[in-house]
Amino acid sequence: MKVFVLAVLIGLVAAMPQDAAKPPVEIITSESEGPNLDGSYKFKFETADGVKREEEGAQKQIGEEAGATSRGSWSYTAPEGDKIELTFVADENGFQPQGAHLPVAPEPSPAIKRALAIIARTNAADEARAAGMSTKQKLQMLGLLDQRLGLRK
Repeated sequence: MKVFVLAVLIGLVAAMPQDAAKPPVEIITSESEGPNLDGSYKFKFETADGVKREEEGAQKQIGEEAGATSRGSWSYTAPEGDKIELTFVADENGFQPQGAHLPVAPEPSPAIKRALAIIARTNAADEARAAGMSTKQKLQMLGLLDQRLGLRK
């Protein structure tokens, strides 16, 4: 029986929330407006542990569709001690975050750059053909394009 009681007590202690000793974080500032009748809204807050959050948004007509747009930022200190700051826009072009901590795509290799230039040249040649340009005009245009794209000196 004593073993059973001991096992129950150990189970209860293990099941306790680990952050139970942490006090809640104080909110230093908090402002909000909306949602308004036109669908716009705005809010911001800051906490005592350095978290800041700000956002505003509105409804927007995109063609025949209505959509929501928003922009804002937030910042906090990462567990490693780094200050993380992020700004964003979210609209018909999707979510577009910006921040020094976000990964950046590497520069394309010379082979990829050349392939993209050849694709652009081919598309230009197709457009010239569809526009009914003479052979001489097409060659002149493609020669200029080749120089601009670095395909020919």
